[in-house]
Amino acid sequence: MFSKALPSAPAFSYTNYRWWTLTNATGPLERGIQQGVLGFYVLEITGSASLMAISVAIQGISALFMLPAGILADRFDRRLLLAASMILAGIATLVFCIGIMAGIESYSWTIIYVTVTGILTSAQMPVSRAILPMTLPREHLLNGISLGTITGALPRVIGPGAAALFYDFLGPWAAFSIGALVLFIGAFAVLPMKLAPIDMIESSTTSSGVGNSAMSEVISFLRTRRELITVIGLMCVTGLFMMGPVNYGAPIIFTEIHQTDATQLGLAWAMLSAGMVVSSLFISSMRELNNKGGFFGMALMGGGFCVAAQVLAPTPVLTIFFFFVWGCFGGFFMNMSQALLQMRTPDQYMGRVMSLSTLAMLGLMPIGVAQVALLDNAVGLGTQPAVTISGVLCFLLALSAVLFHKEFRQAR
Repeated sequence: MFSKALPSAPAFSYTNYRWWTLTNATGPLERGIQQGVLGFYVLEITGSASLMAISVAIQGISALFMLPAGILADRFDRRLLLAASMILAGIATLVFCIGIMAGIESYSWTIIYVTVTGILTSAQMPVSRAILPMTLPREHLLNGISLGTITGALPRVIGPGAAALFYDFLGPWAAFSIGALVLFIGAFAVLPMKLAPIDMIESSTTSSGVGNSAMSEVISFLRTRRELITVIGLMCVTGLFMMGPVNYGAPIIFTEIHQTDATQLGLAWAMLSAGMVVSSLFISSMRELNNKGGFFGMALMGGGFCVAAQVLAPTPVLTIFFFFVWGCFGGFFMNMSQALLQMRTPDQYMGRVMSLSTLAMLGLMPIGVAQVALLDNAVGLGTQPAVTISGVLCFLLALSAVLFHKEFRQAR
């Protein structure tokens, strides 16, 4: 499949990869800080689970901007695009913190902040993921992805818990200000990278008639790779029945059912990242993993089980434990999905494919939040049954893909 010779430096440089890992650590750290305290903050200032759900959903709606970000990433300097988005998001976060210190703690102020930073940070993920294959040869890409998952997950072990401590002892402005600081650090870590022009990177695959200028042409490329369509489809399942329900349910479970403070919720998100580190370390120690599609599907099945287990656990300790187990499955989910996509996508389409795959997961998260909130509030099932149903659906859909799509299951 990979018959063309791999390019030499400057296209591939381990110095570039080291700078990329530093930047890759700061983005997830900022998102982990926001994830750990935003829902709690909205519940505190409004007392409304529905308004909290709206704030979480807006983050997913902002992910629609990943599509233009992916197009730009295939046309312009990915390094400068990533740095600019991080600097602007950092400035927006600082303005939000100054507003809180000035006594502005309104829901509308929070929604403006979430919308602006959601748009800016949504551009970061596809661009950063498109940069990674430009720093390593393909035979080292799985290890590079695994180590990148570790460097992205480790800060999230510390970030949410630290943000929660700052929140409890100094106030919400202190927790969010940490996010602004790490965004600025990440932006300046991008600048020393020296990447070859996109058209200098050799494709690992070719597809006659596939152009380089529009999303429709990338979709034409994906139609020739059924296993990639299945990967993106299962990422849609993840947004609908895993990410959305957990982002809605976790703050409610900890504050209303277990009646704990922000520190416990922050610890749960930290243990999720710790689990991802554990499984990613295992993957990085392997020379090769066959049947990546099968591992990916089974990881999503395990994630669906953990979603239900988290909300049904009778104590906060057990809930936090299932967050850790979820993270262990999540390491396989993230590494296998990115390996399947990045090892099969030509570099000139990489930004757009990364934007589509990331949007599939995060862009559908608002619908995932909405369907759980509807079952919880409008139908009256309650938070625990509503989230449990989502977890079961996630498990069954992943199981169907593993059982009935042989090409996907055996994808290497």
